Amino acid sequence: MVKKYRHTAYAYFILLIFVVVTIFPIFWMVSTSLKAPDEVFSTPIKLMPRVLLWKNYSTALHARPFFIYTLNSLFASTVSLFVSCFFGSLAAVGFTYYSFPGKKMLYLIVLSSLIIPVEVIAVPLYLMINKMGLLDTYAGLIIPMMMFPLGIFIIKQYLKTFPADIYNSAIIDGANGFTIYSKIILPLIVPALTSVGIFSFVMTWNNYLWPLLSISDDMKRTLSLGMALFENSSIVSYNQIMAIAVFGSVPLIILFLIFQNNFVSSISMTGLKEG
Repeated sequence: MVKKYRHTAYAYFILLIFVVVTIFPIFWMVSTSLKAPDEVFSTPIKLMPRVLLWKNYSTALHARPFFIYTLNSLFASTVSLFVSCFFGSLAAVGFTYYSFPGKKMLYLIVLSSLIIPVEVIAVPLYLMINKMGLLDTYAGLIIPMMMFPLGIFIIKQYLKTFPADIYNSAIIDGANGFTIYSKIILPLIVPALTSVGIFSFVMTWNNYLWPLLSISDDMKRTLSLGMALFENSSIVSYNQIMAIAVFGSVPLIILFLIFQNNFVSSISMTGLKEG
């Protein structure tokens, strides 16, 4: 019994270390955002500011049109979320329940695309978008970020945790493909769609390279690009940079807190069945 409690204590101690390592950078970011400039690099290091300077937020947010940047990021990330979930779920259903020539090869190509760095295809993608006349437009910003092969994999693996008889029984009962998808499959894969949506939203929200290449109009820039421009300005104030970083992190934290149960459920179920 003592040995069991000892192992439990060790496990909780290790988990506590991971929690501290994870939480401390967030704490430091918030703390620095409320410090005076002379406290940021003061020695000895101060974990908490003497006075909470909330004006750092208002000063930083008015230095550039960050609210416009935030709306642009929200729009791009939300559209990417819904499109990637919709087409990703359709593709996953096709790969799971349908048989067609070249199915395995096509799925292998989808999986292979996960290991291709974005930097490799950035130039061809830029040339293609430029030829289509979509540079410096919302369409040119969003369309390349909607392709999310990881979503297909997650949903497909989640569907494999359910017996194939669910789909076959619906076919025998005379249901068509759209009815099966909307009435049977879609309600079952809500946790997986939540995970895919969160991943897609976060990746689009944090994307820096593609907005940098495709957008030159300041009013169409995303928050990540605006934060970089603010950081590279002539006068660097690290407390204000941290204030903008906190501001940009809030939507992601809210998104995860709202959907965390479905997210954890999907991750725990994905991959339980091989094949």
